[in-house]
Amino acid sequence: QGQNHNLALDLLHPLRHSLYQPNVSSRSNTFLQSQTTQADVTNTDTTTTPEIIGTVALLVPSSDQPSKFGSKSPVQPPSYREAAEQLARKIKQFSDGRIAAQVVTPSDVDTSSVLNSNALIALGLTTPQDVQFLSRTFRQRRTAGEEEQSSKMCHFAVDCGDNNYAPIVGPYDEANPSVVSEIAPWSDVASGKRLATQMKDLFEKQTSDEFALALMLFFNRFIDKIPWVQHSIDVTWEKGLGNVEEIYNMVTKCGPCITKCLADENCKACIEALDEIDTRDQVASYRTVVSYESELLRDFSLCILQKNNIFGCTAEVPKIPYVKPLGAFRGQEMTKDIAKGIMIGHLEGCGDAALEGCKELDVSWKVACGANVAYDQFPSQNQLFYPSAKGDSMWYDPVFRVETIDGRNVWCKRHYRVRNEKVPGTFRFSVLDNGVTSDEFWTIVDVAEDLSWIVFHYAGAAGAVGQRYIGGLLCTPDGTLPPESEMEKIWDVLRSAEIEPWELFVVDNDDTSPGALEAGPPPLDFYRKTASVIG
Repeated sequence: QGQNHNLALDLLHPLRHSLYQPNVSSRSNTFLQSQTTQADVTNTDTTTTPEIIGTVALLVPSSDQPSKFGSKSPVQPPSYREAAEQLARKIKQFSDGRIAAQVVTPSDVDTSSVLNSNALIALGLTTPQDVQFLSRTFRQRRTAGEEEQSSKMCHFAVDCGDNNYAPIVGPYDEANPSVVSEIAPWSDVASGKRLATQMKDLFEKQTSDEFALALMLFFNRFIDKIPWVQHSIDVTWEKGLGNVEEIYNMVTKCGPCITKCLADENCKACIEALDEIDTRDQVASYRTVVSYESELLRDFSLCILQKNNIFGCTAEVPKIPYVKPLGAFRGQEMTKDIAKGIMIGHLEGCGDAALEGCKELDVSWKVACGANVAYDQFPSQNQLFYPSAKGDSMWYDPVFRVETIDGRNVWCKRHYRVRNEKVPGTFRFSVLDNGVTSDEFWTIVDVAEDLSWIVFHYAGAAGAVGQRYIGGLLCTPDGTLPPESEMEKIWDVLRSAEIEPWELFVVDNDDTSPGALEAGPPPLDFYRKTASVIG
């Protein structure tokens, strides 16, 4: 559902800056180590033990209480402990198992990790006893950091009442600010100050993806490179003179594209919007780019990123978590033909490729809810899966509505090639989207025998912009949630893919909403009417 990482268009961003003004959880107190890996291209479950480069302690209340996570999900919010246990899994996923996370409370017998971990994030501590423990812990960490002069430490308090618990990020301490952070923006302490603001904003969004992203940014900057956020297509102080080389290569290799883009009002608006964000923030980047899509931007990103790879980005499809595909359907062992029929779902006009129970609709499925914050914020999500006219491959056309940052409602559409992987029920998706290639690995996790619902998991990467992503989807024929009697089974299916129900975002599929009416009918057959002829 891939997120169509045409975020590459953010490469316009540098032109706005001068060189010198850049912009399986357990309730025990043991670190959660990497235990499984995502299927590779052959869907082989190869268990590895990666080297641990750092640790995170997630400090939650002694007496459990509801958190603010999951505000847009179809279930009640998780407790802080439940949320933290899933956040620990997400940290493992985003770090490829190289960061170990622990959930701890002030009343635990062993609380040494709150002092020894690289990162400490306190969540929802408000009782006098818990607050006293938190304040003492922050003081002890601050003192230890000063004595050791270590930059490999950070701590934050999130949703912990009105007290001001000054954060630490690397060498930057908000409680003891250094003048260096103001007069030397290229310094580590200035970098820590900028990152502190960014991490605070991400934590306050109360989603698991953005929470994990914040921590990856810290580890990547001050401890070791994290592939999830290692690459940036922004002009930054951290790159130093590398900014000069990148801008020079952009101008010399793609000068005509740049000239055309800067002369176009839509391109200029995109540059100005992207000027305000870090393009590694996939939520902000994705919404911005889809708000300004055009052929001009597509050609620009194709030249800068896909053809010339100006920023030297790479990204591989994530391998954690490993998600087991559905092994049988309607009493039969899964085959590639059955899996193809499941994907086709309810789409009309697919003949013998469709399965019994196909409703002959204008879509295969509609997304009822999804677990990727960057994509599933969008309403009216339609999926079309249909056979290619040649060979055994398929096409996948997601058609979804975007509420742009300037208030318009428009339809966006994508056109993916879908190929079978070695294990039936797994697929490789690829798309050249706005000049950037995305590669995705999809898994059918489970599906109702009457095709009333299906659960997908996907993991993807857009190498040209150095971005990786994972997510899951619960889909139905009409985009509404299945009946309550089915939900507990579905939640268990999602948990088998290491997705908690509270991480889901319910999709607005109301065709009579003001936004849907403004956008008009979705262009569902835009690609299908030609794909059936040419391939």
